Amino acid sequence: MWVRMALALGVVAALIAALVAWVQHSTNSPAEAPVNSPKAVAEANREARIVVGQDQRPHVVALAPGAKPSAAIAGAVTGYMRTQIRRGLIDGRLTRTGCDRAGGAGARQVWHCTVVVAGVSYPFDGVIEPAAERLTYCKRDLPPVPSMNIPVSARCR
Repeated sequence: MWVRMALALGVVAALIAALVAWVQHSTNSPAEAPVNSPKAVAEANREARIVVGQDQRPHVVALAPGAKPSAAIAGAVTGYMRTQIRRGLIDGRLTRTGCDRAGGAGARQVWHCTVVVAGVSYPFDGVIEPAAERLTYCKRDLPPVPSMNIPVSARCR
């Protein structure tokens, strides 16, 4: 009887050892290993700048004559985010949009908006030019590395 118990415990110990080895191997994969090469870091930063720059690119919308600026900018950024959700690029449900005028006068009004999707706030900067019947907005992304400065286009500020 003790031989059976010893054999069963041996099998259990071997299975646990195999599980531990598998977990260690899968968590230390090269894809997840820290990047130490200066060239690799520079390339990752270059790619991050490109991706963030593309995500922050200006979007131009025709402004209907006599449109209320706050409604126009809110509608534009809400529409953009709904499209991102529909395409599967952002997960969740849009719960709130808020826009505040941040400055500018008459010919060039500056706005800041926030769209909340699944509890995450997405900031936008925008400019409304009533005389040109044009609204330009940019989604603002946090830099992938805090020290990296990737400014939003001047067209949106």
